Amino acid sequence: METRVRTAADDREFEGYLDHTRHAFGKVPYDHATLRAHGVSAVAVRGTQVLGGGLFLPFDQYFGGRPVPSGGVAWLAVAPWERGAGLARRLTEEGTDRLRGAHGAVLACAWTPAPGLYRRWGWEAAAVASSHVLHPAELPAPRSRFETVQPDEAACTRLRNALAPGWNGTLRRPAWWHGWKQRTAPGALTLGVVRRTGDGAGRAGGAGGAGGELAGYATVTVEPHRPWGVAAVVHDLWHAELDALAALLAAVGARSPQVREIRLRRSVLPRPSPLPWLLDRYAVREDGWYPWMLRLLDVPAALRARGWEPRARGAVGLEVVQPEGGTQPYALTFEEGRMRVRRGSGPTARTVRLPSATLAAWYAGGLPLRHAARLGTAAGDVRDLDLLDALVAGPAPWLPESF
Repeated sequence: METRVRTAADDREFEGYLDHTRHAFGKVPYDHATLRAHGVSAVAVRGTQVLGGGLFLPFDQYFGGRPVPSGGVAWLAVAPWERGAGLARRLTEEGTDRLRGAHGAVLACAWTPAPGLYRRWGWEAAAVASSHVLHPAELPAPRSRFETVQPDEAACTRLRNALAPGWNGTLRRPAWWHGWKQRTAPGALTLGVVRRTGDGAGRAGGAGGAGGELAGYATVTVEPHRPWGVAAVVHDLWHAELDALAALLAAVGARSPQVREIRLRRSVLPRPSPLPWLLDRYAVREDGWYPWMLRLLDVPAALRARGWEPRARGAVGLEVVQPEGGTQPYALTFEEGRMRVRRGSGPTARTVRLPSATLAAWYAGGLPLRHAARLGTAAGDVRDLDLLDALVAGPAPWLPESF
């Protein structure tokens, strides 16, 4: 009997998919009704039996300071007796094709402990996430005077929107995202810090200033800590400068003996984290998580949409090798942070040859082509590799969201 991959026909089929997430992850997607309503769902069905499914969420991600239409692959699950038959790939391609067709997505991302599987489909790791554990007693006193406040979501959004373009991979969160996050972390408290008026306002590199402009915020829950006390768990953390981070961590710890440790959840901090430049004594436990992967769904559109280092200019021929072995040549010309892309042979006799997976990692700023060439995953004249690497000399990769 034929296995079809499509949207769930009814709630029964969607519940069948949720049963597979329980077996695969030990739980169902957080507030899955919201994800289903705002995203794209796909299920694999044979007759009346649901064999797996996934959720695909449309959003924009910043790359090179510009929002790029994108989407996230989440909660992909296949029945254990069907694994290895290609259903995961079919589900992923169905979902990302619909993100592209219905939402204009030109790239997709996913968190996965199986990067090799996604790599075979043309994806590549952009960065690896970590969680961090700090002890409040090890935190230095803030070097500048800040006031702890309870900011509203509008102030948090303004700060986040100002900071997010400084990284590759950060989301321009959809309107429904905040409410969904609140429901997935019940009891969370958001704390903010503002620099006190007249105390160093306008410091270089900061987004704060006089008048109580928010300089950072953290969204925190508490969990029991053995043998006593609590752990403060940070789910969302944004700060405009290092001093604001110190003040935020002090506010989270509250200098209270009940807070035995501060846990920064996976990917709350970028890698490398700012902690080595903040702490007087580096008593930090860091645990690596798995990487976030990226795939360009539409190579020309993704290259045009991204922002690039404005001082880099030139022309390069690019040949992209697909997982199945086919190739597509492009001619790239770029200046002033913009790229023009034309299908066909390049403007010079020299050509840079990349697998589509390497292209995705380089696009995110996670894999310089000079390094990829040493690893054997890129080929080209060193002058052209250097020229393309100069294009991504700006923001570092960071995806602070879990989905």
